[in-house]
Amino acid sequence: MYQTVMTDLDGTVLTPVNTVNAELTDYLKILRDRGVRIFAVTGRSLSEAQEVLPTDFPIEGIVTANGMSVYAGTKQIFQSALPGQLVAKLLHRAESEQLYYQLHPSSGGKIALTRDRTYFEEQIGGDQPESVSENEWLSRKKAVFGDMIWKEDLSASEQEAISKIYFFSKSVAKMDEWKTELASLSDEKPFDYFSSSHSNVEVNAKDISKASGIRILLRYFHLSPESALVFGDGENDLPMFQIAGHAVAMKNAPDHIKEQADEVTDFSYAENGLYHFLKKTFG
Repeated sequence: MYQTVMTDLDGTVLTPVNTVNAELTDYLKILRDRGVRIFAVTGRSLSEAQEVLPTDFPIEGIVTANGMSVYAGTKQIFQSALPGQLVAKLLHRAESEQLYYQLHPSSGGKIALTRDRTYFEEQIGGDQPESVSENEWLSRKKAVFGDMIWKEDLSASEQEAISKIYFFSKSVAKMDEWKTELASLSDEKPFDYFSSSHSNVEVNAKDISKASGIRILLRYFHLSPESALVFGDGENDLPMFQIAGHAVAMKNAPDHIKEQADEVTDFSYAENGLYHFLKKTFG
């Protein structure tokens, strides 16, 4: 039986409206009491994860920002940041193309520049496009009209403290073009990038991923990757699929993600699929 459950949040734990089903929280508590170690592995920053997870959600540790930060309980055991010159370059390119972005510092909330707010609001106005999931659309609106930290500019020290940059477009074609540009830019100054949907891409430091974060967390707790059961639904989950003992894709995951998993849930994230799979597996 598995010692560890490691799960993505968006499209996996979270419902379409960015909440957690109480039935899932309660069952994870039962597993924890049986000795199963529960960890979250997310592209969100710590503050973003804390915004959506219940205070009693039973995790012992969390990998955030696709591996850029790792926490055992409340103790940070790993932190990485993007090179400041790379942050400045990608920010300049995004602004020139009027592309929605969020700068995620090592600590604190998401940041954007005040001068870009007008085109941000235009891009998330109107009805939700069919190509964008409900939870991602709601998160973008919440950021722009709620919890985004708007700054006039970034100091050199602030540029050096950015752990992840998130990019979004409701146009799949525009996002595909941006990924092509990122591929070219990464040849000049290496970095990694991952998508969790067709509408976004997130930039991380080179060789940092959910898998590298998991390795750090498992070493800290003296646990084996082979005994880990992992869950996810996006491209940024594929690195952890490759190192875990058993990888499970959500029913709502794209086909190319399912093809790289050992198993697929019977129900989607909108149908509390993680809970049903855990109940079937652990009893």
